[in-house]
Amino acid sequence: MVKLKKVFCSYLAVMILGFSCLFLVSCSASEAEKHSKGLTSYSIKASLSNDMKISASETIDFVNKTGQDLGEVCFHLYPRAFREGASFKPYTTLTLASCFPNGISYGNIEILKVCVNGESKAINLTGEDEDILQVDFGFNLENKKSVKIDIGFNLTIPNATHRFGYYNDNINLGNWYPILCEFVDGKFDISPYYSTGDPFFSEIANYSVEIEYPSEYLIGSTGEISEKREKTTSTATILAKAVRDFAINFSKSSTKVATTVGSINVFYVGYNGEELQKYLNLSAKAVEYFGKTFGAYPYKTLTIVKTPFIYGGMEYPNIVFISDSIDDEEEYLKVIVHEIAHQWWYAVVGNNEVTEAWLDESLAEYSTALFFENNTEYGISYEELVKNAVASYTLYVDVIKTLRGEVNTKMNLSVNQYQNDYEYSYMVYVKGVIMFDELKNAVGESKLIAGLKKYYKDNKFKIARKQDFLNAFRSACHRDLDNFFEGFLTGDSIISSLN
Repeated sequence: MVKLKKVFCSYLAVMILGFSCLFLVSCSASEAEKHSKGLTSYSIKASLSNDMKISASETIDFVNKTGQDLGEVCFHLYPRAFREGASFKPYTTLTLASCFPNGISYGNIEILKVCVNGESKAINLTGEDEDILQVDFGFNLENKKSVKIDIGFNLTIPNATHRFGYYNDNINLGNWYPILCEFVDGKFDISPYYSTGDPFFSEIANYSVEIEYPSEYLIGSTGEISEKREKTTSTATILAKAVRDFAINFSKSSTKVATTVGSINVFYVGYNGEELQKYLNLSAKAVEYFGKTFGAYPYKTLTIVKTPFIYGGMEYPNIVFISDSIDDEEEYLKVIVHEIAHQWWYAVVGNNEVTEAWLDESLAEYSTALFFENNTEYGISYEELVKNAVASYTLYVDVIKTLRGEVNTKMNLSVNQYQNDYEYSYMVYVKGVIMFDELKNAVGESKLIAGLKKYYKDNKFKIARKQDFLNAFRSACHRDLDNFFEGFLTGDSIISSLN
């Protein structure tokens, strides 16, 4: 996800006043297929009605890969964060008005039934905010064995400009269905839907989704879509293999344009009257550049969708949301590239976005700078991006020190440990650009790129951790860079570019 810098600047002002490349991107089109073998699979059948409700059933063929026997699994129910009375809300008092332009609106997910291997089970909601569905098997599931779980549920979509919400002619379905909690260090991670950052992470899985919807909508989603369109109701059948999550967007007043990058179909879905081809071409160039620079994109499709959204943009596998509230052209271009970079840093190389958000956000933000350094026709200077990052970071630190007497400069906190969105954004996004630019100055661009290539190659389709990142750079640069990175992550480093 990316957040708009001009919002940060306004906040600070208030505080101060008070072809080889085509081969590379297309050669691994079957790589996702290869990694799809033996994965957990989700099969979802859903129906969207005009009153913004969804009725759905979900079958999960869960494969136990935890390394131990399990008597239960847990599912995140992220839409419950939008319900009335939720303790953890996916917005703050500062973002409340932009999230609900028409006034506060509530959404929810209601679990109707749970079955394990065809046997009905109790519906057990748990977690800090009763946003976790705990499914007890009634037996121990051995490691590497599988079990079939059926869940029936209804959704109420809020009138909101969020990951999950509808506004004007658009519907965003992000983080909308029961998804398995990750098993980490011997237990399920049941973190709630924090308002800061992207508080999600999940293993890759296979998806088969069939959804009925009113025919006036255009659909974009994770995976490959085949449609049967009727006069009033259309049905989309969507298949996605070895993906980390599954999102859908519906839009009424939009147009889809398409191109190819090697064997990859790239789509841009934008509003009528805007420069559709311009943004499509940018998207294709980003796919081409990142594929050449980091490693091949392993999927067959990527869709970029302009839609109402509270922040600058949001990434999902094979689809990204770009906010229609961005009125600065340069910012819009940067957000598109940033979200596409997330296909490499989050979608393919996964990470725990709650505890190690820098692993994908800092990389996506710096990858954006690299793209514009190597695609100068857009007039966005790498040097200016770094210079602006240094200037805004310095200003932020100075202002916070003046107001509070001290400032947090840690990049390695969990998203819920940051005091607000601004602190999170400056430490994870802005400081991330400075960190990688300092690394470039220290080891040279060729070794920097070699480290990113190595990190991508070694961690595709996995959930990477900090040590995996450090190992990749140690191997690629032939030197121990642990202290360099630790200094930035812990806030102990004196940034040379600030001297």
